[in-house]
Amino acid sequence: MDSTFSDSLMEWLEQLVDGGWVDPDQVQPLRSREDAGPEDWFSGEGRPLIVAFFGGTGVGKSTLLNRLAGEKVAKTGIERPTSREVTVFLHRDLSTDRLQRHLPLERLQIARHNNDNRRRVVWIDMPDIDSIEESNRRLVLRCLPFVDVLIYVVSPERYRDDSGWQLLLQHGQRHAWLFVMNHWDQGDEVQIEDFRTQLREAGFPDPVILRCDSREDLSERLPDDFGKLEEILTHLVRQGGIERLERHGLQQRLVGQRRALAQILERLGRPEQGEKLKQLWRRSWRRTREDLEPTLDLPVKALAAELAGKGLRRLEDDGDGEHPLLRDLWVRKHLEDTLDRLVVEAAEAGLATEPLRRHLDGYRDRIEVVFREQIRRSVAAALARPGRGVRRFLLWLTGVLRYLLPFGASVWVGWQVVARYYEGMLGGDDWLGIDFAVHSLLLIGLAWLVPHLLHRLLQPSLEKAARYGIHQGIDRAFEQVEADVEQVLDRWQSDWHQLHQWGKRLLEIAEPSAVDSTVGGLLGRLIFSEKR
Repeated sequence: MDSTFSDSLMEWLEQLVDGGWVDPDQVQPLRSREDAGPEDWFSGEGRPLIVAFFGGTGVGKSTLLNRLAGEKVAKTGIERPTSREVTVFLHRDLSTDRLQRHLPLERLQIARHNNDNRRRVVWIDMPDIDSIEESNRRLVLRCLPFVDVLIYVVSPERYRDDSGWQLLLQHGQRHAWLFVMNHWDQGDEVQIEDFRTQLREAGFPDPVILRCDSREDLSERLPDDFGKLEEILTHLVRQGGIERLERHGLQQRLVGQRRALAQILERLGRPEQGEKLKQLWRRSWRRTREDLEPTLDLPVKALAAELAGKGLRRLEDDGDGEHPLLRDLWVRKHLEDTLDRLVVEAAEAGLATEPLRRHLDGYRDRIEVVFREQIRRSVAAALARPGRGVRRFLLWLTGVLRYLLPFGASVWVGWQVVARYYEGMLGGDDWLGIDFAVHSLLLIGLAWLVPHLLHRLLQPSLEKAARYGIHQGIDRAFEQVEADVEQVLDRWQSDWHQLHQWGKRLLEIAEPSAVDSTVGGLLGRLIFSEKR
């Protein structure tokens, strides 16, 4: 597997886990996927074919290996169920140095031979895959990536046991399979046909099933197919089977990578779900606003009365770190409940909630600041310029008239006094008297009193102005929080889009179509097929 692809894949998975997009358990199958293959143990031209005996307890795997070696190289009998070792039977010239990185050598029993005819085949005897020892099962799975051919050994009594069978089906798609019915002296052809039917249903259209009799006494052994076993393996070595199995293994690894990648991308969700989440937020936030509005009147009136007397100082923290209005209205709780409800709705929509929760948690403490600042600004503006526009104009006009009209009336009275006095000097009638003085005073007084009273009447109440400012600030705060959370969702969606596109690029790189998957002939009978 290309190291650049593997590094990019691991980095992507790390960001998914660290960001909370997926649980570590969900990516573990892909994160721990073994990229090694048999070629990593024995590399270069002329590498051996690696063959492993697998099967349940008591089916005779070790006996087969001992029969193959012509000597006792693997534990058998009552020793077998407690064995925790892997027996590797190989030519004396082959090295196991590369295997040290992947398997503990202290659990390997190395047996060597000098038969040059078997130099290009390495035999492995594995622990029982139905063992109750979990460490044995883990060791089996760690060995599987290095195997070219799995020899699945069964007995007439236990060929339908599926605990180990299911385990191998989950992990053995990239190997060739041979099937051995051991202890054939105790079997019947009906069992062979039943086993063949079982294998066809599992995904082997024409499985190769060999009969073996591994009794210690050679004179008692029935004619069997043990010789065919070696013939088949020799044929694979000489007819390019190793190279074809390598290509098949690479294809299956790519298929496995694609399948796991596709599952993770499916868990991340679809692009349209991000926009749907925004719609859910707007609807939920407006519903919260509607629920809060009926509860605002009394607290707002009380706070407005205090503001009219104490000014903007009342909007400061009152010692417990909470805004007085927000504490009284329990606004913080309402708003946090709305954010929590958004996370729940995201989970119901199948979206990753942990990164969303983290984004929203970073904004929770910002909510009170938004309300505090918006209310402060709106109240300050309302108290600085109380009343509506028309009222402020009339207030200004009456303020001017209460000085201008008395002044104008006084000028007119003064003009009349001077004019009549001048006419009297010229011999005209002097009609200025007590009545004129009284009426002049009344005129000047009314000219001041009327606009003054109107000005007083038009003077807005500071409490009403504060109340108006509080309501306006609350409206603006709701609008800002709605916009701010949408920006949070935009950042969440941007992170999602980046990771999703990254995953799609990895999925394209893992496309196995470029790998030669043509498998036919004898090898085609040994390959597991998913077309059932």
